[in-house]
Amino acid sequence: MSRLWPDRLLVSLAPSAVALLRVAGRLHPRVVAKQAIDCDPAFGAEPWQGAVTVLAAALESLRSERIDATVVLSNHFVRFAIVKPEAALTGAAEELGLARFQFARIYGERARNWDVRLSAARRGAPRLASAVDAPLVAAIGACFPRGGSLRLVSLQPYLMAAFNRWRGALSSDDAWLLLIEPQRACLAMLASQEWAAVQTVRGEYSAPEDWAALLDRERLRADAEVTTAVRSVHVHAPADTRAHAREVQGWTMRGLGLPPLDGFEPRADARFAMALTAQ
Repeated sequence: MSRLWPDRLLVSLAPSAVALLRVAGRLHPRVVAKQAIDCDPAFGAEPWQGAVTVLAAALESLRSERIDATVVLSNHFVRFAIVKPEAALTGAAEELGLARFQFARIYGERARNWDVRLSAARRGAPRLASAVDAPLVAAIGACFPRGGSLRLVSLQPYLMAAFNRWRGALSSDDAWLLLIEPQRACLAMLASQEWAAVQTVRGEYSAPEDWAALLDRERLRADAEVTTAVRSVHVHAPADTRAHAREVQGWTMRGLGLPPLDGFEPRADARFAMALTAQ
C-alpha cells in the first residue's frame, strides 16, 4: 500500500560537507535514515562543485522512491543585503531590479550571474535579498530531474530556514540572530519585526566570547542606528545545546534549539542541524 504522504529528504549543502536526513510521517515525524558526507571545497573551479558532486552520488539510490526534498544552502554560498523601500517602485519586478542593482554596486560585475530572491514583507518594509550563483542553483536542480519520484520542492538559504523555524522567538523583541557554521558566521538583526542589518563573515567562532566580540564589531559597522542599542542575541550553534539565557560580555545570549525528534539527538547529530532547520 502506498504512503499517504511522501517521505521528506532534508539536505544541507556546505563547502566541506553534505548532510541528508530522511524523515517519515507528518503528524509524528521521525528520522528513518541519515548520512553526513565530507567533501572537498577545492574540487572544481567553484567552492560548491565538490558538494554538488557528492549530493548527486548520494541521491542515486533514492531516485525511484517518492520523496520530497528540501535543500538548505550554507551561508558560505549566499550573499545578503537589506533592500530599503522606495516610493517610486511600482511592483515586484522593480523591487527585484533594485535588489540586483544593490548587489552589483557592492560586488561588481560578478553579481550579473547571481540568482537573486527577495523575502516577503509588508508594504513599505525593508526586505532581505539573497543572491546565489545561478550555476549552483542549476546544478542542484539537475540532481532532481523533472518528472522523477524524487522531487526538489524547496531550495533555501540557511538564514531564511532558521528565521522561519524560529520566527516566533525572534518576533518578541529587537534582537540579533547569530548562526554559527564551521569557518562562517551569519548575523542578522530585526528591529520592530523588520530586517535592520545582515552580514556574513569568515572565521571560526567556537565560543560565546568569540560571538560577543563579533557582535560588538558588527553592531558598530551596521548601517542602522538601532543596532547600537540592542544587546540581545538568539544563537544557533549546533555544538552548543544550552537553551537558557546567559550574559556574556554585556550580551544576553539565548540558544535556539531544535525540537525533539525520534532518530535525532542534538548533541550527537550536530552535523545534521542545518538540514533540520528546514520546516
